[in-house]
Amino acid sequence: MPTARLLPRLLLRGAIASAPVAAAVACADSAGDPLPAAAPADAADAAREAGEPDGGAERPTTTCGITRAYFERCGNEGDLNCGVDGFDAWCAANDSAINSEAYRRAEALCLTDDNCDGAKRRDCEYTHYADETPTASQTALVTAYCATCEPSDTAGCRTRSTTYDPAKGIKSVDDIFVAAWEFSDAIVDEMKTKCTGAALTTDAGSDVAACAKAFAGCAADVYLDRLPDCAK
Repeated sequence: MPTARLLPRLLLRGAIASAPVAAAVACADSAGDPLPAAAPADAADAAREAGEPDGGAERPTTTCGITRAYFERCGNEGDLNCGVDGFDAWCAANDSAINSEAYRRAEALCLTDDNCDGAKRRDCEYTHYADETPTASQTALVTAYCATCEPSDTAGCRTRSTTYDPAKGIKSVDDIFVAAWEFSDAIVDEMKTKCTGAALTTDAGSDVAACAKAFAGCAADVYLDRLPDCAK
């Protein structure tokens, strides 16, 4: 089992326990980006009032740099996965193993000072996916999931599985939604192979909720198998 502290990015209610608000987040390339200096409070406040993200302070351009700066500015650097010293190496490995391009773009948009509250940040991420186009692999996973768990309403299932309703909030998001948008094609392909169709072991019959739970547990195994360890 990886030693990194986990955020239930893939909700997997029965498989991944709730943990600190340290993100199981990605890095796009080298994790050693210099951190931007925080803007003075008065300048930052003025910049926010003018609509500039993060108070107008220069932001790093890689997901790891953005993530580290976000946690530091929000006063949560102690929650970085694998600790302050171990985060950069873990983040680079995690990004290459786990994350989708859609997720990286959501992080670049949503990891701002205005979203230090984790629920607000996730709402921003989930809302952003309405502007994304799924990859062929992501579409195939959702199609296979719906044929497995909701065969009587596959069209409605496909819509529900990929659409976020901000009015219902982040707790309305299902595991398939997160699986479809936030993981790399390689992981999504593995989830489709192992966690849909005849490969999905469930005694649920036509019980949609039980089928969704079985998918969540299977998808959690795929996710956890790919999650990198913290460096020793």
